[in-house]
Amino acid sequence: MDKYLFLFFILFACSIHEGKSCFFYRKIHISVVNKLPNNSLPLSVHCKSRNDDLGNHTLTQNQDYNFSFCVIPIFTLFTCDLVWGDKTSRVDVYDATWLVDPCIKGQCLYEVYEIGTYINGERWGTWN
Repeated sequence: MDKYLFLFFILFACSIHEGKSCFFYRKIHISVVNKLPNNSLPLSVHCKSRNDDLGNHTLTQNQDYNFSFCVIPIFTLFTCDLVWGDKTSRVDVYDATWLVDPCIKGQCLYEVYEIGTYINGERWGTWN
């Protein structure tokens, strides 16, 4: 029994150390794609959670910004601030408290257009 417990501990420690596996939790992958018109200003994207600030990223047309994380039930919330010229929008890109998860099999594809933000083809946010 002690051998199995020790083996479990080693596997668990390795999975945490590598950071590639969520082990007990669900892994989510976020993609934000600039679908704004040709020759328009770039899209500025700043995503963060309570614990992680992922910094600012500037996207030209059809460029994307991607990140992944492990969901901690009830607590995980990621938002992205979008800036395009003088227009702004704050989008909840993942919230562990959602009753209906708009992501498909852990993949959340956000496309940003002139008229607003879409997730997996559904309208999700508007510009301020």
